[in-house]
Amino acid sequence: MSQFEGGTIGNLEYLFSTSEAANILGKQPCSSLPKIYFHIEQLAIKFFGCLLKCSTEFEIFKLIHKPNVLLNHDSETVSTNTTSTIIDEKYHYELVPDISEDERYFHTEFSDQPLPLSDAIVLINIATFVKEHKWYEMLNHLDISSKGEHFILYQYTENNLYPTIISSALIQTTSNKHEWLFFDDFFQNTKWKPNLESDGLLSLTKATSMTPLTRSQFIDKTSDEIENDLFYSILDKTKVCEAIRLTISGSKSKANYHLYLAQKGLAMALKESGRDVVFTIIEKPAMVLFYKAMNLLAPTQSPYVFTSEQDVNKTGIITYKGIWLLKNASSAFNQYSFKAYNANIISLRKKLRNQ
Repeated sequence: MSQFEGGTIGNLEYLFSTSEAANILGKQPCSSLPKIYFHIEQLAIKFFGCLLKCSTEFEIFKLIHKPNVLLNHDSETVSTNTTSTIIDEKYHYELVPDISEDERYFHTEFSDQPLPLSDAIVLINIATFVKEHKWYEMLNHLDISSKGEHFILYQYTENNLYPTIISSALIQTTSNKHEWLFFDDFFQNTKWKPNLESDGLLSLTKATSMTPLTRSQFIDKTSDEIENDLFYSILDKTKVCEAIRLTISGSKSKANYHLYLAQKGLAMALKESGRDVVFTIIEKPAMVLFYKAMNLLAPTQSPYVFTSEQDVNKTGIITYKGIWLLKNASSAFNQYSFKAYNANIISLRKKLRNQ
């Protein structure tokens, strides 16, 4: 790794796809490791194309074939949550305080059998973020997705005893800010371009109690300095959390609708829990376009305050960091139906193309 880890751009997917990596991996054994490791490395490359893909499939295999105590429950013994909130008739959402202690089983689109909630969420995270989007860094941090507070959106379907997870997200409080992805070194370096606007800052100061701030205070500051200043200016840290690993499952034809429902449900669930603002990282174009459209329509009532951005792998896909303002976001999603939500996205996309 030392021969190609010094690149100025990219994540593991980028690094392992370089010519330097191709000249090293599977070509010669490491003197400090047993020879069997080199044999495994060669087999992984032969059958899966690379070590990262092999590791991903291995983690999926372990979860799907993990022994569990299911599965002769009848409908009278299946655990349910009567406190979930129904959204759009067929969908339920809730905040689960600690998924590792939840005994319910859920279906996913990645396994034929229902799994315990914590295993189901880990499987969805691997299948979407790692396998589909190639964020292989998560392979070393899968335990984070198996415990703690999570948002879940799910649906009961005909002929299925157990509900199907449509969306999930990890919620982290400020008590473990040292584990936040938002403030991880990868997301706190000079490659991130600051993009905090004055209207966004004004929206933030209206959303929660803060030490007074002005845009001029952030001139010539780096993105990590700006983001840390914003965090420490918030007076009541119980009103703050991080939401990451937002997953969307289901058929492709319903992907946009499920994304809309997930954002709406998550905003309302976190607002109902007493939170004001959420630090988060977004990349999905539909989310970015909708928040930018809302910010243009009501600049001082922004649902999302953008703080920095980066084209991580130089592919043209921009990753954004920012702060979700729950009161404004909830209002926006309650004001705009799915049809109107889509119309705003399409309208802004056309404007940007014509510029």
